[in-house]
Amino acid sequence: MDDKRIVVVGGGIAGICAALHMAERGLPVTLLERNGTSMGGRVASYPDASFTHQGQRWSFPMEHGVHGWWRQYRNFLALIERLGLTDRMIDAFDQTLIFRDARDTYRTNVGRETQITPVPEPFHHVQLLRKRNIRRIIHREDLPKFITLGFKLLEAVMFEPTDPSHLERYDALSVREYTQGVPFFYKAFLGSLSRSGFFSDPQHVSLWAFLVALQHYVFLRREDQRFSFVRGSVMPSLLEPMLDRIRAAGGRVVSGVQVKRVRRSDKGGWNLSWARGEGPPPTTQGFRGRGGRLKADLLVLAVDVAGAAEILDGSPDLAPVWGDLSVFQGRPAINIRCWWSRAPDATWGESGVFAGKATADNYFWLHRFQDAFAAWHRQTGGAVSECHIYAPASKHALPDQRLLDEVLADMENAFPDLRGACIHQEIIRNRPTHINFPVGCASSFPAVRTQHPDLFLCGDWVDGGVAVLYMERACQTGIAAANGALEALGLEPFPLLLPVPPPAHIQRLQSLLRAVDGRLPHAWPTKASTSS
Repeated sequence: MDDKRIVVVGGGIAGICAALHMAERGLPVTLLERNGTSMGGRVASYPDASFTHQGQRWSFPMEHGVHGWWRQYRNFLALIERLGLTDRMIDAFDQTLIFRDARDTYRTNVGRETQITPVPEPFHHVQLLRKRNIRRIIHREDLPKFITLGFKLLEAVMFEPTDPSHLERYDALSVREYTQGVPFFYKAFLGSLSRSGFFSDPQHVSLWAFLVALQHYVFLRREDQRFSFVRGSVMPSLLEPMLDRIRAAGGRVVSGVQVKRVRRSDKGGWNLSWARGEGPPPTTQGFRGRGGRLKADLLVLAVDVAGAAEILDGSPDLAPVWGDLSVFQGRPAINIRCWWSRAPDATWGESGVFAGKATADNYFWLHRFQDAFAAWHRQTGGAVSECHIYAPASKHALPDQRLLDEVLADMENAFPDLRGACIHQEIIRNRPTHINFPVGCASSFPAVRTQHPDLFLCGDWVDGGVAVLYMERACQTGIAAANGALEALGLEPFPLLLPVPPPAHIQRLQSLLRAVDGRLPHAWPTKASTSS
């Protein structure tokens, strides 16, 4: 196979997974990434943050943003285990819901509470009604709305993401329509999940995608709510070892190269035109200089939506492959880190989400699970927080200092014992690499296998045939793209793991609900809005 030129464009999770699996089968793969400073895409590393505190100079690693690794990330977690990297993960302890209204801020730990309750799925979240702060934010006028909420939750259980009728029905609805008529608090909570999970406000998010997330991470299996953190930045902790495996197998990893045009060759394969990308110039032989051309006998495109749009401008041959890119938008994210001279009460979760009146969408206490920040805590008694801002778009137009001040206010309201204790802040404005899942998107996802037997796609916005999301979708489609190339060359593909099914009693409940759904077309409240 040494005579085959195999190129992967895009050094994020999808591209690295695709290149790794092809390299492990002995293929001479070349992985190209536009960022000359760090690969990784949505888990890229950034230059260190440094400052002086009490006469000592401190320096800390920075990255695109902290991520949770959920139990249903089956392919990604299996890959981490296979590479012997599980010691670099640490289980999350708890998650805190922080709800702000015009009068007060309410904190409630919601992670372990719903995992240790004897109440069976899918009703295990009823356990939260025992929490005093949850009861305090339920308004009297909301009580009748719990009937509607019950129907909504049953609908989320009944939902079958691969059913064409369900896809058509729910993809035409938004999360905002789903939350109509439910208690105010629950509506605010689902709105926060919409922003943290899909980087957009509820009116812009496909209900089909949202229900996929609810099933995989909330309702059907209580253990699926558990997740892990990486003990360091993701790029050096997990992805650099994967890149080392690619190099050890004879592959090439080239950063600082941006593919500008892709054309179909008359003799088969693909002609790529490249230029210098961002950051330091490439030093790999064959990629020095300001640009050039490259031939690929097999090509895997693992770029995000924004990168695809840039390539498509000069690549008409790809228009039928990617389809209408205007359906999707790359969503930016803002990462704000704060160093504190004191630490909050450790009874609160090391991560959580904000609902209601807050600028931040979520938070993480880095000193509780990342080694570099734990050292700060041990030596100073202080803490380090990270907050993400995803939506609305108007927030991204604000100046840095305004955002820093608003997030600081959010954290001090949520953790009042830290007021006046912030000693340093850093802000990172990330490229729009997060894929949105807008209303009407489900029929527009491009597929891993294209109409060309020598071209494959992967990424978190590509359809790999399995209803998974986020980094697992990137990993799963990366492996699927590698398998397509392997099968085209007569090599053995890698197994792909499906999500763990719900327990037997949930499957029986789903069968019953789907039977009722088929006989009573308007049994569920959201369907009524579809017909209106």
